[in-house]
Amino acid sequence: MLLVIALACVPPGRVAAQRRARIGPTVSSISIEDGSGSSHSFTSFGASVAFLTGDDGELGIGVSRYGDLSSNSCVRQMTFVGLESNYYPVGPKGIAPYASSALGLARVTDQDVGFLGICSSAAPTSEIGLGFGLGVRLNLGPQATALVEGRFFQVPNSAIQALEGRANVSIAFGSSRKTELLNGTLGPAVGILTRLGGSLEGRGPTLGVRFRRDTKKAGSIGLQIDYAPLRVSNCTSNCEPAAVLFAPGYEPSLRPSWGRLYFDLGFLLAGFPSPGSDRGLAQGAHAGLGADILSGNSIMWNVNSRVLWLQRNTGENVFLIQAGVSISPRVESR
Repeated sequence: MLLVIALACVPPGRVAAQRRARIGPTVSSISIEDGSGSSHSFTSFGASVAFLTGDDGELGIGVSRYGDLSSNSCVRQMTFVGLESNYYPVGPKGIAPYASSALGLARVTDQDVGFLGICSSAAPTSEIGLGFGLGVRLNLGPQATALVEGRFFQVPNSAIQALEGRANVSIAFGSSRKTELLNGTLGPAVGILTRLGGSLEGRGPTLGVRFRRDTKKAGSIGLQIDYAPLRVSNCTSNCEPAAVLFAPGYEPSLRPSWGRLYFDLGFLLAGFPSPGSDRGLAQGAHAGLGADILSGNSIMWNVNSRVLWLQRNTGENVFLIQAGVSISPRVESR
């Protein structure tokens, strides 16, 4: 209903003349782990309306209804209305990968199992919901698009810290608008985590995707999303969590003939879907140095090292060093 009202308020001719837009239904499968570590999957339905803000990004509103998120006889339901943003490092045409983020209002009804297995009474509460992840957009001709996405999703002060797969098919109309960003690229990334301070350390390589897009100034916009297996020292249970790291940053750059040398600075989010003291979302920042090294006419290697700071749910500050390498198509000369 909200999506219909939003479209009704904007004359179709004006929208088409200004920017590319889409509207369509969304279906998702969300996986939530209970207190024993068992995973349960649930289905949700919704819809979204979004506008391409330029050749690099998309901004819109999404509504999703999770009718049943309970693994027992008690009631757990949620309606989420959020502002959704998709970042396209190589543009939204053809087969276009993107990084997604969402922030909005979650209306949650959640009953707990009480004494003798009796469900407690529960009134709906309003909480902030947050999601981030990776997806691929497929343009199905001039009038339709399809999006497939995987993301980490959390509603603080609830049991909903989950991994979610989403799919959307939309009707498309209008035309896109150019921005100040230039050419972009992306590619697979692998790294290692070493403990610098605190009780978290890596217990295996990080695997992810690195995005980069140039601006018309001296710097670039970077984003890396990693799956990171971790270990908690001095721990008695649930001591090997895994996290999804979401690390956007700005990269002031020098450009020698062999490529690019840059300084990286940005904020950091880490989603922990598994049971344990870290379950949910941790926040922090990252900073470091990196280099893009040109190889031939089409390939570019990236090497980087950065310090990660995270504040755990326990209040502990954790410092890690992440060193990594990635490969991607070469960015065309500006």
